[in-house]
Amino acid sequence: MLRRLKTVLAALAIAVLLPLAAFAGPDAPKEVIESYYAQLLKAMQNGPKLGYKGRFEMLKPWVEKTFDVALMAQASVGAYWDKMTADQRNQLIDAFRNFTIANYAHSFHSYDGEKFVTTDTKETPRKDIIVYSAIVKADGDKVSIDYLLRAGGDNNYKVIDVFLDGSISQLATRRSEYTSVIRERGVDGLIAAIRKKADDLAS
Repeated sequence: MLRRLKTVLAALAIAVLLPLAAFAGPDAPKEVIESYYAQLLKAMQNGPKLGYKGRFEMLKPWVEKTFDVALMAQASVGAYWDKMTADQRNQLIDAFRNFTIANYAHSFHSYDGEKFVTTDTKETPRKDIIVYSAIVKADGDKVSIDYLLRAGGDNNYKVIDVFLDGSISQLATRRSEYTSVIRERGVDGLIAAIRKKADDLAS
C-alpha cells in the first residue's frame, strides 16, 4: 500500500513539473482555429444586424486571442523591423491589428449557408503546427485556408501565417507589399497606408 502511494505521489510530482504544452495534445492548435471559426460564423449569421462596427467589436478579442499580431507585424516588414524605433514598432503592431480585424469584419459580413471545417494537422520541422481547413459554400465548393500556429511563451498556440489555396502565404504577400511601400514612403508612410486600408474597409 505504501509503495503504491509513493508511486501515485511521484506521478503527481512529475505532472506538476511538466510544462502546460505537454497536456495540450495534438488537437490544441485545431481547437484554436475551431473556436475562432465558431465566432466568425456567429458574426456572419448576425452580420446585417451587427453592422460593420458590431462585427469589428465582436471579432476583436478573438483576433487578438487567435493571431500573434505582434510577430506577424514584425515578419511583415522583414529586416526593416531592426531599423524602426520602439514607437514605430508599436504603431505598426497597432495598425496591423486593426487592419486584420477590419479585414475579417468587412469580408465576413453575411451568412449564406457556409460551413467552416478543419480536417487535419501537421507538425513542421520547427515544431510549429499547420491546421488544414476550408470554407465550404452552400453549393459544395470549397476554399482551402490553412493556418500555421506556434506555441508562445505561455504555451498557447497562436496563428503566425495563413495560407490561401494551400500555398499562398498571406504573410509573404504582405511582406512584399509592405517592404515596397517602405522603400518608397518610409516606415511612417507604411503605417499611414495600413491605417487607411482599415478605414476604407469600415466605409
